Amino acid sequence: MEQKPASLKQPPAASSPLPAPHLTPSISQLKTAATPAAPSLQAEPKALIQEDLERYWQETARELNLEELLSHAKVRLGEHTGRIEIDAQATWFYDDFKPHKIAVMEQLRKKTGMPMLDAKVNPLFVEQNELVYSPTDKYNAMLKSNPNLAAMRKLFPQIDY
Repeated sequence: MEQKPASLKQPPAASSPLPAPHLTPSISQLKTAATPAAPSLQAEPKALIQEDLERYWQETARELNLEELLSHAKVRLGEHTGRIEIDAQATWFYDDFKPHKIAVMEQLRKKTGMPMLDAKVNPLFVEQNELVYSPTDKYNAMLKSNPNLAAMRKLFPQIDY
């Protein structure tokens, strides 16, 4: 192999005219931002029992200032897991509860740890037996309250049906 004369050899690389980058200290001065813990859902919340449900119902009533309204209903566990039933004890409860249902359910979901908790409101219907009177029974009842009805009967003898 042939060697190049010294004049043709490239000179060693000269140092660059730019200053060397500033080196950071060996201990990092970076502060790590505290990351908030992500809310975790329980895979299986503890089983809801009737006593706990009633206690949560009372606590929710106090927290939302709905003691008067919620005292007119009874809460119970539903047939399916994750469902409760609210039995109205007054005929007006169903309509008065509607605007507050979402807030009440959110509180109950937090307290039970069941984010999918659902409720069914059972309204109270007052059933009255219909009394069946014969025309004669009606006439006799009306005659007791108004004796002048006897004179009308003379003018209109056919009152049956």
